[in-house]
Amino acid sequence: MAREYSVSRRTALKLTGAAASTALVAGCGGSGNGNGGNGGNGGNGEGPFEIDPDTDIELRSLASSWEGIAPDPISGVENPDLSLQEGESYTMIWAENDQGTHNLAIYDDSQSEVEGPTDQTDEEEPGLELDFEPSDETVEYVCVPHYNAGMAGNIELQ
Repeated sequence: MAREYSVSRRTALKLTGAAASTALVAGCGGSGNGNGGNGGNGGNGEGPFEIDPDTDIELRSLASSWEGIAPDPISGVENPDLSLQEGESYTMIWAENDQGTHNLAIYDDSQSEVEGPTDQTDEEEPGLELDFEPSDETVEYVCVPHYNAGMAGNIELQ
C-alpha cells in the first residue's frame, strides 16, 4: 500500500542538500575553530591551558595546524590556546613535523612577528625553538606560511 504523503527521492535529496547548506553557512561544518584574529585558529573548546614559567612548550606541525606534545595538558590538542605569565620565560619548541614545510613565530595583534620566525624546514625533527617572555603584544604562535589556513594558537596572559 502506497503512503498518502510519500516524498520522492529527488525531493529528499533537495531537502538534505538545503539542510547541509544551512548548517555550513551557520558555521556548523567547520573544524571547531574560529575565535582568532586570522578567522580560524584556537577555539577548540579546550583551554586556555595554564603553563608554568620556564616550561618547554613542545609542538608538532601537521599539514595546516599545530598539535601539542608537551606539557601533558596540551598533548594531542590541536592549536592549543595557552595561558602564560607576563614577563616570565618560556621556550616554545617545534619538535616534530608530520608533513609540509613550516616555521614558528610569535605574533602581535597586527600579525607582526614579536619573536621569530624560525627557519622554514620540512625536516621530521626540526628541533627549532623560540625563547620569549610574553607581554601585552604576545597574542599568537603561528606558522607564517600557513597562518591563513589556521595554523595558529592563541596566547593569553595570566
